Amino acid sequence: MIRYECLQLLASKMSNQLVVTSQSGQRIEWSHLSRHEGNLLVGMMGCAIGVATGLALALPHRKVIALDSDGSVLLSLFNLATLGNLQPKNLVVYVFDNGVYSGSRISYPTATAGNTDLAAMARGAGIKNAQTIRDFEEFKKAGVDALIRNELGFFVCKVEESLMHREIPRPNTDLAENKYTFVRYLERTEEKAIAFVGRG
Repeated sequence: MIRYECLQLLASKMSNQLVVTSQSGQRIEWSHLSRHEGNLLVGMMGCAIGVATGLALALPHRKVIALDSDGSVLLSLFNLATLGNLQPKNLVVYVFDNGVYSGSRISYPTATAGNTDLAAMARGAGIKNAQTIRDFEEFKKAGVDALIRNELGFFVCKVEESLMHREIPRPNTDLAENKYTFVRYLERTEEKAIAFVGRG
């Protein structure tokens, strides 16, 4: 299964959902495929699930999607226990598991290249709808269906290692600009002002 093809399919289904990405190859690919102002491109590993969980709890009427990687999830396994206890029904997590840290130039194997099963760990943390998807047809069914279900979903998508993100031109906006675009989008769509503390 190819991550870019999965992301292309998800991008075609987007309307007013909020999407949070981690600092990995899918952040680059997603920003190339989707120009939606509801995209929050997080520039650190291990943060996407936590940020998406906060958004899902604060905005229970909005569908929130986290696009994460095996390396990022392994870096922040505490998020699984938090999700298992809070159970935000409007959150879907897609973990694109290629078994390597492909954001580096080395492509060093992650634990999921060995015996580690992230879906089993998620179920052990209390996330009932945690499953592994191994082919694109299954992703088109279970992965896409989750977008319209009122249930916490956690999908470990086993994908091939792809270096496509290294070839995609980077956006001409930085992550700080993306953050403010995202916040202004929330202000417009939620009709609420969001205060910032700091210099004016």
